[in-house]
Amino acid sequence: MKRFAALVLSLTATAFAATTPVAGSWKIYGDVNGYPVNESCTFSIDKDNKITGTCSLSNKSYDVTGTLEDTKLTFKHGGEYEGQALILTWVGTLAEDGSLAGTIDVQPLGYPGTFTAKKAEEDKPKADDKPAAAQ
Repeated sequence: MKRFAALVLSLTATAFAATTPVAGSWKIYGDVNGYPVNESCTFSIDKDNKITGTCSLSNKSYDVTGTLEDTKLTFKHGGEYEGQALILTWVGTLAEDGSLAGTIDVQPLGYPGTFTAKKAEEDKPKADDKPAAAQ
């Protein structure tokens, strides 16, 4: 019985993570103090709305941690500018169309920025995709 309960909990958590609008690959575009920001991020989310994943910026990969509260996504990851270690904090709101937009805070420099993000194309179902039973 314990194995069955563990299996059900595992499947429930997996189904939740697969259906949340945050899980998957994202393309993020922004501006911080006049400098363009282009990132590719992959997010996972657990049943407690904790975000983990990675973001690639300037050919380096950084671990991500964060949270999702209703439509507000907050996440952080490291970075580097001219040899100085940075922490980038992103706070955005999920829109009905599935996009994300918000602000970036770069510490310890104190530079503010803005961003927009969309799910990467490979994560979006194609219009002609049909369940196997329907074909």
